[in-house]
Amino acid sequence: MSELIDIDAVRNGKLKKLAGAKLEDADLSGIDLSRAQLAGATLSGCDLSKANLNQTHLEGSNLVGANMVGSDMRASLWGANLMQCDLTGADLRGANLRGANLMGAKLTGASLTGAFLSGATLINTNLKNADLRGADLRGADLTDSNLRSSDLSGADLQGATLTEANLEEANLQESNLTGASLVRANLLCADLNGAITVGTNLTGACITGTVLDA
Repeated sequence: MSELIDIDAVRNGKLKKLAGAKLEDADLSGIDLSRAQLAGATLSGCDLSKANLNQTHLEGSNLVGANMVGSDMRASLWGANLMQCDLTGADLRGANLRGANLMGAKLTGASLTGAFLSGATLINTNLKNADLRGADLRGADLTDSNLRSSDLSGADLQGATLTEANLEEANLQESNLTGASLVRANLLCADLNGAITVGTNLTGACITGTVLDA
């Protein structure tokens, strides 16, 4: 359906009212779509690498399998479908990802400082070396996710599910893990100094070398 949209008009910034637009598999690499209206749009399979989507409205959009490597995604992505998308090195600082579906997505080295991810689905998501300082992950599902060497210091993980997640060498200093599930999680050499662990379920978790408050 992308043939119905004037891609050149999108590229030169003349067309930014694209709510509900069908742009699947389009080449939008390097494009400036900052502040564009793309709520409910279909962008599955799109190449959005190094694109500028700062303050863009992408609520409820379909971005399944999209390439957003190195993009500025400081956008409103509430309820968006980002399954299997590639956000390696993307800038998601302060992004609204509440209730978004990031199952199987790649967020290696992504910046998610202060991002809003409450209720988000992050099952089997690759967040290795990601920056999640101060992120809101309340009630998020991070089952089987890879958070190795990620920075979760000061993050709010109340009620989050981290069953079988890989948190090896992760920084969880001052994080809030109240009521979180870390069943069979790998916390090898992780730093939980100052973390709140009231009601945290660590059944079967690997805590070898883990730094915990006395």
